[in-house]
Amino acid sequence: MKRLFAHALLGFAFGAAALPHALAQQRPLVLVSFDYPPYVEVQPGQPATGMMVDLVSTIFARMRQPVELQFYPLARSLSLIDTPRADGFFTIKKTEERERKYLFPREPLLTQDFVIFARVNSRMAFHGNVSELADVRLGVVNKVSYGAIFDAAAGRGVFNQLEVAQTYEANFRKLLAGRMDALVSSRVMGEAVLKRLDALDKAKVIGPPIETTQSYLIFNRHTVAPEVVTTFDETLSTMRRDGTLRKIRDRYTK
Repeated sequence: MKRLFAHALLGFAFGAAALPHALAQQRPLVLVSFDYPPYVEVQPGQPATGMMVDLVSTIFARMRQPVELQFYPLARSLSLIDTPRADGFFTIKKTEERERKYLFPREPLLTQDFVIFARVNSRMAFHGNVSELADVRLGVVNKVSYGAIFDAAAGRGVFNQLEVAQTYEANFRKLLAGRMDALVSSRVMGEAVLKRLDALDKAKVIGPPIETTQSYLIFNRHTVAPEVVTTFDETLSTMRRDGTLRKIRDRYTK
C-alpha cells in the first residue's frame, strides 16, 4: 500500500527540555498512524496535522528521540506494528491481547466517548444498552476496537447486521446514503468526518455514550527498549503538570 505521507522529526526541533542524550535511541523510531480526524488529519500531498500529531511530536522532541512519522490506511498501519518495520503505533485502545503483544505506557494519549450516530431524520432511539442494537443495520470500521463493552457484545454475536467499512469516511458515507441505520463512532471524530463531508446537519448522535475509552501510543516490544517507554511516560506526565498538554489541546478545541 502506498504510503500517504512520511516525515522525520528531529528530537531537537522543538527546543526540548534537556534529558540525557544517552536516553535517545541511536536511530529514529518509526511511528505509524492513520487518518483519524480531527486528531490525525491526513490528506494526499499535504503534511499530516492534528492534535495527536502535535502531541506525539512534542513528546519525542522533549525526549531528544528522533522519530519518523508514517501514515497509512488503518489496516496497513496495524499490520506494520507486528513487524520490525514499525516501532510504534498511535492511537489504540488497550485490550488483554494487545497488552501481551505490545509495550503500553501507563499514560493514555486520548480519552473518547463512543456513541451512536444516525441520520438526522431517524426516529431510532438508544438508551445505552448495546443489546438494543441487535437488529439494527450498524456500521463499523474494519479492525477498529470500540471499547470493551461493544467489542465483548460483538464477540458474543449480539449484532446481527454489522456493516463493515474500510475507513471512517466510507462508514459515514454509507450512513448518509441510507445503506445502514446507524453507526458507532467516537463523538469528536464522527463530528470531524461529518464536517469534512459538509454533512454536520445530516446526522446526529442518539442516546448516551456506550463507553468512555482511553487510547494509547503503543511500542513494538521486539524493537523498543522498555526504558524508552518509561521515559515516554515520564515526559508525558511532566507535560501534563507543566501545562504543555493543555496548551496543545487548547489549540484544537478553542
